Amino acid sequence: MSIAQDLQNYINERGISQGNVARGIGKSPATINQYLQGKYAGDVAALDKMVAAWLQTQRERANDIRTQLSYTYTTTARRIEEVLRLAHVEGETVVLYGQAGLGKTSALEAYVRRNPDAIMIDSDPSYSAKVLLSCIAAEVGAESRGSLHQLIEALIKKLKDSGRIILVDEAENLPLRALECLRRIHDKTGIGLVLAGMPRLLVNLRGSKGELKQLYSRVAFRFDLGDVVPDCELEAIINQSINGIEADTVQALVVAAHGNTRRLAKLVRGVTRMTKVNNRPFDVAMVKEFEKMLIS
Repeated sequence: MSIAQDLQNYINERGISQGNVARGIGKSPATINQYLQGKYAGDVAALDKMVAAWLQTQRERANDIRTQLSYTYTTTARRIEEVLRLAHVEGETVVLYGQAGLGKTSALEAYVRRNPDAIMIDSDPSYSAKVLLSCIAAEVGAESRGSLHQLIEALIKKLKDSGRIILVDEAENLPLRALECLRRIHDKTGIGLVLAGMPRLLVNLRGSKGELKQLYSRVAFRFDLGDVVPDCELEAIINQSINGIEADTVQALVVAAHGNTRRLAKLVRGVTRMTKVNNRPFDVAMVKEFEKMLIS
């Protein structure tokens, strides 16, 4: 069977478009169409090689079931939920902060799954005040175009007395004006507001010259997650995520995780893949071997 026929079979089996294939190998949809029809006038051998490599990657990816850490209801997770619930029910502003990889995002996502009226925004350094408000507007079905004033008014109208809550992840990325807009919406609607992020979030909320005194004064509670996840909680996460794992392997993972759930997730995924590739058990030796390759 030719590689072109193999690709056509794969397209038929998976129900994907020629455009998907084109994007995957960096060619135009027209090129893929000509290739499949046997009418490609370029270097067919070179294109065969690209398509074969792409097909192999897709099939490996389909067969590689990634081991994901289960969301575990640890003591910290329970405390976070209590703080989020307080903000939600009482319409308060809460700040949740800690180092990267401590489970902030997972906790927010878990809360949203259990509370469909919660609005979660995952901000990034590109977020201006207008981008932030447009994202919130899209989530709640409000008008997402117009000036900042128009966006704020549209959101106030939609959210006032709704009893909803806005959760902003990585809120340390937000500029001063975006934070001011959130304060205005909170004040005028009475909904809960949670700002989650790295420790520098607290510094940002105070403002370098005290510009955000009005917002900071409205923070009812702040929850400091600290720098590391306790070993007992890492153990609980591992035991819930991996069936039949030996106690010494659990301990090796805890030590290698350095108190960080993100690092733990990388370890579990990496070791799982290594065990499949090398046909070896998931054990202490494999954990130590993979740990040497981790940067963070």
